[in-house]
Amino acid sequence: MNTIAHDFRNSVVVHFQSKPSKEMVRLRLIALLVILDILSIQLVFVAVNQMFIGTTMLRGLGFAVGSVIPIFLISAFMVRAYSGPGILRPSASIGGILLALMISATVLGLMIFSLGAGPHISRPGVATTFALAAVMMSAVHYYHARYANKILDGSLYSVIELYDGPLPRTDDDIEVDSNFFFDPVNPSPASFDRLSHIIGRVDRVIVHCSTQRRAAWADVLQGMNVHAEFMAKEWTDIRPLGIGEHNGSRTVVVARGPLNLHDRIIKRSFDIAFSVAALILLTPVMLVAAIAIRLDSPGPVFFVQPRIGRQNQLFSLIKFRSMRQDCCDKAGSQSTSRQDQRVTRIGNFIRRTSIDELPQFINILKGDMSVVGPRPHAVSSTAEDRLFWDIDNRYWHRHACRPGLTGLAQIQGLRGATACVKDLVDRVEADLQYLQSWSFWNDIRIVFQTFKVIVHVNTF
Repeated sequence: MNTIAHDFRNSVVVHFQSKPSKEMVRLRLIALLVILDILSIQLVFVAVNQMFIGTTMLRGLGFAVGSVIPIFLISAFMVRAYSGPGILRPSASIGGILLALMISATVLGLMIFSLGAGPHISRPGVATTFALAAVMMSAVHYYHARYANKILDGSLYSVIELYDGPLPRTDDDIEVDSNFFFDPVNPSPASFDRLSHIIGRVDRVIVHCSTQRRAAWADVLQGMNVHAEFMAKEWTDIRPLGIGEHNGSRTVVVARGPLNLHDRIIKRSFDIAFSVAALILLTPVMLVAAIAIRLDSPGPVFFVQPRIGRQNQLFSLIKFRSMRQDCCDKAGSQSTSRQDQRVTRIGNFIRRTSIDELPQFINILKGDMSVVGPRPHAVSSTAEDRLFWDIDNRYWHRHACRPGLTGLAQIQGLRGATACVKDLVDRVEADLQYLQSWSFWNDIRIVFQTFKVIVHVNTF
């Protein structure tokens, strides 16, 4: 039950949940998950050993304990598979563990190759081992997340709120304790002792007070060995992300890139590998498309158009030309419509099948684009005769990362012309949702789901 302590003389209110810090619970849950993963690998090795008896690769648990498990654990901690959010979210937990297994399989393969042990290794045995491990550990992480949500009551941290001011309107199940008195300006040893017994048992302290009394509360809390924050409603509209410093003065952080260095390396590595493979595999298709375009209408094979990219910088997007040369709209002021007379016969086909987008893999290799991200728009794109950024001022926020060949909006069916304002707003919403919930495995999911919408009713 929630408890509130109210100092009627100094108007100080302490509102807190009567539960201790969840730090030890979190650590125990992480330790349990690590143990379960180790046991899963060992059980898989035992099972596969029975299927492939006599192979060098799978001769007992010695190899698993001595090589595979250490490599896996190092990979798992590197990709933060055991991070706090992963404890409660099955998708994050399973995604991290599958990535760790992929890294482990790659490292193990390089080890086998460098040692020259390839001829003595059962490839089906190795493949079966990692496939079964992925299935078993995904199930383990799913049920562990459900168990963790129950143990932690759906929250990683226990929280206290200190109200230095009027008591807020509260629910009926909150008790008021009028015996607790604390004044941050003139604290006493006894009040400090009482406060320490309250806030020393939680993970996070949030203080509601006037700006004039923040310095006093900061002095109090900085010696209490707690994670403490001030509630600053005056910053609500600008949504600050943190506190910085410049020339000895404090600054408020209001923006930072959606991906940290680790995530950017993973995303860029995937972009390069995927685009190189795609260009190699799709070269015959692109050659046929190029020849067909030249035979169908005079003009260049490619259409190059300025688009808005990362950090709102312009870049030259490459597409197969689908319109007559004299009708190409480089500014993008007129959206393509059904039965658009500007589109050639071959252009109509390559647009409907998304073949016209294939040259953008070159943009991805150059670093202008990513495989997955918000689709880049032309600089003069409009909806109901209004420029996109005049419709929704959040439009510029979608350019915090590289634009993508495909994205969340595309797999949700938000494609084609922006005939009305709602078309643009829906796409901005989807793009911002993608940025806020980015993960490598979400990118993989979007790539696979893109194959379902390559041919779409709104593509023309």
